[in-house]
Amino acid sequence: MIFIRNKNITEIKKVLDQDYMFSFFNKKKKFFLNSSEKLIGLKIHLLRNFQGKYQNMTLRYELLTSQKKKFFQARIHRYQDLPEREWKVFNYLREKGLSSFIPQKLYYYSPLNILFYLQIPGKSFENLLTQKKVNSFLKFTPLIAQTLFKIHLTQGPDLPLKNKEQEKKERRHWFFLVRKCAPSFYPVFSQLLKRIWQLKQNKLFLKPTEFKLVHSDFHWGNIIKNKDKFSFIDFSYAFCGDPLEDVGGFLAQNDSMFSYYASDHQEKKEKIRQAFIKNYFRSGISLSQQNRLFYFEIQKILEMAAILAFVEPNPRSKKQGMNNLFARARQKIKEWEAYLNSI
Repeated sequence: MIFIRNKNITEIKKVLDQDYMFSFFNKKKKFFLNSSEKLIGLKIHLLRNFQGKYQNMTLRYELLTSQKKKFFQARIHRYQDLPEREWKVFNYLREKGLSSFIPQKLYYYSPLNILFYLQIPGKSFENLLTQKKVNSFLKFTPLIAQTLFKIHLTQGPDLPLKNKEQEKKERRHWFFLVRKCAPSFYPVFSQLLKRIWQLKQNKLFLKPTEFKLVHSDFHWGNIIKNKDKFSFIDFSYAFCGDPLEDVGGFLAQNDSMFSYYASDHQEKKEKIRQAFIKNYFRSGISLSQQNRLFYFEIQKILEMAAILAFVEPNPRSKKQGMNNLFARARQKIKEWEAYLNSI
């Protein structure tokens, strides 16, 4: 993920102030209310407050109007450009005729770095997976893969570029997390990450002039199912880069989520993997694409290990989880090395 520092929003807690936001919605009425509606009351629901620091938040605003209740979601960040970046992506995809697969954006207010959008009805596929409701996954996978491919055909709006310097910055962050939060695992983690960096040093990867729009966090948790429809959410970390980073990331997290939530459905997990690859690479997978796919899938496995080192408080669970991820990374590296030796 690419982090771009935004200006420091010093008065960010205003988004939680009922009087201030009541006045705000009245002033910005044209974005939220019909011309005949009047705002009568307001409730603010804090849905997410990362680490309790009031810096990275998700809110729901419940507006009582003279006609009905209205609900709006909002994403706020004190330091990073994430809400603004998502706003750009929403507008861009709408222009490209892909608005039916994303949330409906409403308004971006720069002084508070806050993005308003309509909540999508339904449940995430990850939520369904936790309930062992896996029957619909294979049905939706082909169209999900095809829709992601359509998004990847676009150049994207003005977004951060995932160049080598950004990749190195991202890796330094992972190194820091593991060294600080799971130091005993640092030598193995470092060895595996350096190995895929060595294998990447070939001419089969894209040049910056070939980069496209990348979601950056594409997995079942960011795909919402509503009856026979689906939508993609959370483009806040989107960037311009190699689109196969989304594909490799999805495959790695599909494996991880099924192993964690539905370990008795391993056969279905593999069918989903094959269906996704078949429908994304409908013209067949090229030498370059296969090579890049190996790289990005292994990279995501190691990224998950770094994040697990940071977020898992239980030492036993951390050890087991990281060892499992390292084993998967080693196996994938062996497969990649064998592939490279065969071409």
